[in-house]
Amino acid sequence: MPLGRIFADGLGSDQPVYTIHANGMDGRQPVLDDLRKMVTAYVHEIEAARPTRPIVIGGMCDGTLAAIEVTRQLQKKGRQVGPLILADPTPVPRQVVRHGVDARRPEVARQLYQRVSANLLAYASRPYNEMPFDSSDPEQVHRATLAGVGTLVALAGFLPTPFSGPVQMIASAQRAASLFHPQMPWHKLLTGPRTALVLPWNHTQLFRSGRTTVAHALKFMLEEGPTLETVTETQELDAPTIEQYAPAIEGIAAKGLKQSDAGVHSNIER
Repeated sequence: MPLGRIFADGLGSDQPVYTIHANGMDGRQPVLDDLRKMVTAYVHEIEAARPTRPIVIGGMCDGTLAAIEVTRQLQKKGRQVGPLILADPTPVPRQVVRHGVDARRPEVARQLYQRVSANLLAYASRPYNEMPFDSSDPEQVHRATLAGVGTLVALAGFLPTPFSGPVQMIASAQRAASLFHPQMPWHKLLTGPRTALVLPWNHTQLFRSGRTTVAHALKFMLEEGPTLETVTETQELDAPTIEQYAPAIEGIAAKGLKQSDAGVHSNIER
């Protein structure tokens, strides 16, 4: 996670933060293209680094699906896991759109490789990001790119199942409507208690201009997480009530996104 250091600084020295990168990103582990195998590897890493005591799992963007499955597996093993934190998931999980990406096809493999490589180099070009590879070393960039391609293939080939545990969400104004609308996939995947904080940026700027604010939001959620765990089923909104709010959700998200765009232009000018 490139923003691990920023999040660690925002949470403070009394809150340990562990970041997990895709298998093979640093060349020490084999590249995996199956999400179940990736989750197993991540669980082993977590247990090695933090074998006991309660833990909170978080995921960003595409990594939110892996975070859900890691949390699920740890809970099955009897580990106490606090409310799951998801930071701005994709509006529609990738596997809902393109189930089963065939990376064996040369043109598909080439497009995936070019896309991942360009994204990784763009991340590495920003001084506040910490990457697990040297972007000036072509061989390291190549290994990291293969790991990124493997992750995309794994996500596209995985069919998620509903998660009933408590979830805390950080959402950009750009993606808020898709996360809360009753007809969208996330509403059906996250069936347990949820709280959400919508921040006035689009997805890209949320982790650029808004990165410090996201770190503060994480700190708040870690402090307030136990409260969400006490929510009972009778306190949750039922589906018909949520549907009544759908138009309002869309309007609020659209308004916030317009404000976000104005703020982004202002930041660029500075």
